[in-house]
Amino acid sequence: MNNDSVELRKQISFIMNESKRRAKQTECIWCGKRITSFCNSHSVPQCVLKNITVEGKVDYFNSLVELPGMNIEKGLNEAGTFKLLCRECDSKLFQEYEDIDNLGKEPTQRMLAEIAYKNVLVMLNKRYIEIEQQEVLEETLGMPYIYDKTNQLLVKNLDIRDYGWELLRTKNIMDSDEEGDYYRLIYWKKLDYVIPIAFQGPVALYGDLNGKIVVDIYDNAESTIVKNMHVCLFPLKTESVVFLFYHREDQEYDAFAQQFNSLSDAEKLQLIGYIIFEHCEDMLFAQKFPHRTWMKEKIRELFVQTTGVNLVRNVIEEEANKRRERYRLKYRDTNFPNILDSKFAFQKE
Repeated sequence: MNNDSVELRKQISFIMNESKRRAKQTECIWCGKRITSFCNSHSVPQCVLKNITVEGKVDYFNSLVELPGMNIEKGLNEAGTFKLLCRECDSKLFQEYEDIDNLGKEPTQRMLAEIAYKNVLVMLNKRYIEIEQQEVLEETLGMPYIYDKTNQLLVKNLDIRDYGWELLRTKNIMDSDEEGDYYRLIYWKKLDYVIPIAFQGPVALYGDLNGKIVVDIYDNAESTIVKNMHVCLFPLKTESVVFLFYHREDQEYDAFAQQFNSLSDAEKLQLIGYIIFEHCEDMLFAQKFPHRTWMKEKIRELFVQTTGVNLVRNVIEEEANKRRERYRLKYRDTNFPNILDSKFAFQKE
């Protein structure tokens, strides 16, 4: 590693650490207790993640895009972590879904609520850090905002408001003694092999399979609450579970759920993989599995393409058919690899 690379790593490390320091909260987001040392919570349970580690490490977002100065792998203790809960709350809030005996079964409403709550915590933590990160970049490197600063802060603060709303709704479910049919499980599938990717997170789905907007993520009106569905990919010891769900009140996803369930099982798995690579950055995947090099190159190419498309928004003057093409999920058009197919199954050496 040359001196320039070492210096770049130092700068990036400082920027990230300083951003996290400034973003650090003072109270546990669940119980409100004032604390200074937060639990190092994991977005994906460690009992899941360890099933695809190689020598204690996994690949993540930068393993694909390979941004300079950043690691291309992560250790088990640093992969997909956030700090918003005290240790006591972290140990009790997710007990049902993080029980290894429950993970291979169709999830209960309580499990879905626990997953939804954690998913939103991860995104909230990310937004807190991103707001501070841009300020640190300006101060340390003199880097201006790529886009309008006021608008970017507005968008991130609206995200924080929306996630706060979702946290409260989910907390009320978790606090309630009444059993209810709160969530709709669009899809749940147990696979008899270990998939090479672990993920759980919220997805604000922009367009559906017919080109209709599901959630307009670019609508900055204060009256608009952006709703999410949730995606889970859990590799277990000798099998895997894959599922999608959303809150029943979020009827924006009803049409997509119907479209999704009309697909074959292979198409469903292919589409799930496409959705998380188009909409998310928190996937964690094994370093060794069949066709790994081909898959990484293919996904990296498609990721750049879809990201470039999604950054552009000028649809007001487009004709209706062009709008439909713009919003439509294009997983078939791109020949996106079915990363959840058995040919990519991971096996410990």
